[in-house]
Amino acid sequence: MIYSIALFGAGVCEVLGVIVLNQMSRSKSIAKLLNFILLIATFGCSLSLLGYAMNEFAMSVAYAVWTGIGAVGAVAVGVVFNDEKFTIPKAVYLFLIIFSVIMLKLI
Repeated sequence: MIYSIALFGAGVCEVLGVIVLNQMSRSKSIAKLLNFILLIATFGCSLSLLGYAMNEFAMSVAYAVWTGIGAVGAVAVGVVFNDEKFTIPKAVYLFLIIFSVIMLKLI
């Protein structure tokens, strides 16, 4: 159970890193430096938690879940923060990613 939480946390940290990266591109001077430090921390935390989760899960499954959480989160960040449109093709492809991750876990 703790490994599942760590894997989910790794995905969440990756999404937080995408949010920080989005903010960093808009910031200037000292705020940009602080965002860069936060970016390193979020992605470092993400990779550390992913590595920990790989003690329980196969690398292929753990990486697929981590990437899936990141992909869904990145689309959500784009829709919420960048006013991107959530289209039917995006929804279909996100469904395929989620379905693929579930199937990888089941086999």
